Amino acid sequence: MTRPHILLVNPWIHDFAAYDLWARPVGLLVLASWLRDAGWEPSFVDCLDPDHPKAPPVKVRRHSHGHFHRTSIPVPEPLKGTPRKFSRYGLDPEIVREDLRHVHRPAAILVTSLMTYWYPGVRETIEQLREAFPQTPLLLGGIYASLLPEHAAAHCRPDEVIAGPGEKALAHALFRHTGIRANGNPTSPELRFKPALDLMRQVRFLPLITSRGCPFRCVYCASARLVPRFVRRPASDVIRDIEHAVGRYDIEDVALYDDAFLVDSGRHALPILEAAGRSFPGLRWHSPNGLHASEITPRVAEAMKHAGFETIRIGLESSSDQFHAETGGKTDLRSFLSALAYLKDAGFTRRQIGVYLLVGLPGQTRDCIEDDVEVVLQAGALPKLAEYSPIPQTALWERAVQAARIPIAEEPLFQNCTLLPTAPEGVDSQFLQTLRKRIEEVTNSPRSA
Repeated sequence: MTRPHILLVNPWIHDFAAYDLWARPVGLLVLASWLRDAGWEPSFVDCLDPDHPKAPPVKVRRHSHGHFHRTSIPVPEPLKGTPRKFSRYGLDPEIVREDLRHVHRPAAILVTSLMTYWYPGVRETIEQLREAFPQTPLLLGGIYASLLPEHAAAHCRPDEVIAGPGEKALAHALFRHTGIRANGNPTSPELRFKPALDLMRQVRFLPLITSRGCPFRCVYCASARLVPRFVRRPASDVIRDIEHAVGRYDIEDVALYDDAFLVDSGRHALPILEAAGRSFPGLRWHSPNGLHASEITPRVAEAMKHAGFETIRIGLESSSDQFHAETGGKTDLRSFLSALAYLKDAGFTRRQIGVYLLVGLPGQTRDCIEDDVEVVLQAGALPKLAEYSPIPQTALWERAVQAARIPIAEEPLFQNCTLLPTAPEGVDSQFLQTLRKRIEEVTNSPRSA
């Protein structure tokens, strides 16, 4: 019996800037794996595909990340006057049209979404899909669809918006639109983590997810809204996935997609890292999502070094203990400084230890940001300034709406972090550029560790 075909699509990004920092649509590929278990035959079109043979080559850095293809497009009307170039990131539309012409007509289409202010790229993608398959039911899921389902329904016009964790709701939606029920007894959605990497054109690195959700409830983060329960895979399953990727794809890099990889490390991260260090020498590990400083002990730091960590990112956000007490309490300055000392003792350098600092928060002054940068520099790490994007449905959202200079609740494009929409006067792009020059000078100093 022929398995029903479902097309999964990763949409374009429309923005002032976008960078391929080990970015792959893992959530969509995890759904593809689940759909296979449920009796469907998934195919995949990636509008961001950096390895498409008909697109010009993009620069790939040593550790398997790099740039997206980019084409200048008009700035959306609400953003007119912003002194930045606006682009479509991803493949030329004609390349996508040609790919769709070679796709067998699916029984259903599933499109994912990420940032709320990237919805114009989602809308353009859906328009292309409607042109290619006008009679096929189209479902929209992902972060934007979950945080702003009514806006997504009105502005992107899918047949249905799937909000929240997708598998169970998706099974019901597919039956409503196609009459096809899930076959057999597919793995419980909460335990399904393994992405269908074989659908990708090229696997440059392993996008590894070992847990879903986060036990913390930081007021600026939507993780708890998007994935209410924090669940983890058995360490033995994770090691098997690494072994499979090394054997099949000859990967040398692992990018962690977890929001809370190090939490309760003795039962989870340490068994994984120590086994990886023994079994897969030469692998390079990267943590673009950020690690919790409070969970880094001397043993964890040594295990990270032995496993081959190359790119460490720590989610500090602020050096102020008052800030952490008011926003979720995931760490404090003392824990952060201890974590850096353990990492340095294990042999990591300043350039390997990037520290995310949120900038542009409501009420956050220039002095606060400058103090945060100096604390990180003096501690021997590399500050990474992360412009705050106000996220609907987070605990900080209402305060952000009140502080914003522009109507962020009325237009998701105004939630773009590039605009620094909730920053007080004086915290602007010029100020941040000055800080980044200061960071670069210290980092490039011959005395920098």
